[in-house]
Formats: sequence, C-alpha cells, structure tokens
Amino acid sequence: MQEEEKLFNRMQEGDWSAFNSFFECYAEQLYHYALGFVKHREEAEDIVQDVFIYLWTNRDKIAYTGSVYAYLCRAVKNSCIDYKLHEKVEERYRREMAVLAPEDAGEEDDFEELYARLQAVMETLPPKCREIFVLGCVESMSYKEIAEQLNISVNTVKTQMKSAYKKIKGEFGNKNEKFMMILCYPHFVEDE
Repeated sequence: MQEEEKLFNRMQEGDWSAFNSFFECYAEQLYHYALGFVKHREEAEDIVQDVFIYLWTNRDKIAYTGSVYAYLCRAVKNSCIDYKLHEKVEERYRREMAVLAPEDAGEEDDFEELYARLQAVMETLPPKCREIFVLGCVESMSYKEIAEQLNISVNTVKTQMKSAYKKIKGEFGNKNEKFMMILCYPHFVEDE
C-alpha cells in the first residue's frame, strides 16, 4: 500500500509514468467490470478511458483513500450507471413521446437538456438514494425487489424514492411532468 501511495503522489505531481502504471495495472480489469454492466465493448472501453482521463486531469484534486483500484471501480460503476440511465431514459422517452404525443415530435430535441438536468440533480442525491432510484426507474424493479436486492426494508425503499422524487420534481416542476412520468411510470404514479 505504501508503494501505491507513493506512486499516487508522484502521479499527482505530474509524473506520467506513475499514471501509466495505474493504467497498465488496472485498465483491463476495469474494462471487464464495465463490460459486465453495459454489455457493449465500445461503451465499456469509452467508460474506462473517460475514467482514466478524469483521473489524470483531476489528479491534484483527488485524495488518496487507500486504494486506487477501489476508487477507479467506484468511478467506473458510477459511469456505467449513468450510461445505462441515459440509454434507458432516452429510449423510454422517445417511445412514449411517439405514443403519447406524436404532435410533440419536435420535443425530442429537448431530451438531452432534460437529461442533463436530471443527471445534475441525481449527482446531489446520497449514493444509496441514487442507487434505489436507478433500480426503480431504470431497471423497473418493484419496491419489494429493490428491498430484497439491497437487503433493506420496503419502507426504506419508499422513503428513499420519495426523497429522490421530491428533489427531481423540485428541479423539473410541473412544466416537465410528462418527462417525469415517462422516466418513472409506475413509481411516479404510485408515489403521488
């Protein structure tokens, strides 16, 4: 561990070879980890590359926490969750907009803006709340399924989902209620 910390400190000082050591040591493992989430080779490669780019460009701001690999795994997992969220929300949004309001087809261009706002709000959620929200809205799991998977009570799931909705509704208000309903339809209605 002391060797890793020294290597990390060298990387923070701009030592490219120290950074490259982390890349050579962990990139393949992280790629397979990402591939397990996103199921597409190109996306997994992009996610790992983006995580390493972030590590290098923000090296002076990142605190050593005892394991660079654990830090990178968390970053890859969060990026995979963001990727899956974007993919599923966009697919659901476009499908539902075509069915619910074909006359609003031009609103499809607004999706990226709405999604960017959603992602910004989700970044402010506590990690467990965010995980529960993603499982419910992206993976379409029931409260009971989420509780079983995370080994928590159904009431905890409900409380965390309500907290997430409250924050997200605060950002979107009534103006984009259609987006909210598409994002989380049966949970959105259930929590009203």
